Amino acid sequence: MIKYIGSKRLLVPHIVEAVSAFPESGRVLDLFSGTSRVARGLKATGRYVIANDHLSYASTLARCYVQADANRWLEDARQLIAELSDLAPHAGYFTRAFCEDARYFQPRNGARVDAIREEIRRRALPPELEAIALVSLMEAADRVDSTTGVQMAYLKQWAARAFKELELRVPKILPGPGRALNLDAVEAAAEVAADIAYIDPPYNQHSYMGNYHVWESLVRWDKPETYGIANKRIQCKEYKSDFNSKRRIRQGLQTLFEVVRC
Repeated sequence: MIKYIGSKRLLVPHIVEAVSAFPESGRVLDLFSGTSRVARGLKATGRYVIANDHLSYASTLARCYVQADANRWLEDARQLIAELSDLAPHAGYFTRAFCEDARYFQPRNGARVDAIREEIRRRALPPELEAIALVSLMEAADRVDSTTGVQMAYLKQWAARAFKELELRVPKILPGPGRALNLDAVEAAAEVAADIAYIDPPYNQHSYMGNYHVWESLVRWDKPETYGIANKRIQCKEYKSDFNSKRRIRQGLQTLFEVVRC
């Protein structure tokens, strides 16, 4: 999975153990799913998981790791990833924005991202298969980036991994059903009934859209106007969340707990 601040990679077994302490915990709602590490860990135990995140890249990760059923999509995914891996590079928006105007990736890898992303859009794939392809591309790009793990800036000198060739891999999707949502957390909390809610909101003033704007633009593929040395999508200037505000987070959490149906 992608490098991510606040990732619960080491805590997943403990979170699963805590959820398992409740006998009736077969249906779990993850309201701020991020990379879907926790949601995937819960799905691996056989639970039905609903993973929600309001950012497009995060909900795409959830559609891949929670909603996509390996029994249905794994063989199709293997074939698709093999075909996308054979595409010739073709520089476009991604190369210009994130390899030339900003230096997150080597241009040769950027040109491969451009070609693969355009082909994914051209194929108009089913949602689960599209998510698997996008996550494969996101994770491949993450393995050859030149950052400290967030996209607030890029390194002055190229990271050693940036010289490696971009390589698509089939994401390790799990068998069984699940559901991915792309809603505001309060909206999702009011809409979905479950046995348990796992609530892990942001914990500082920096929005995850700003931290991972490259992935947001890669998934949306809307080729937005950008600004600053980090070449952030212009939307980052306007995006505000109660959960990134010291002044507003108390009320935000109170509203969330009032409507949650778990």
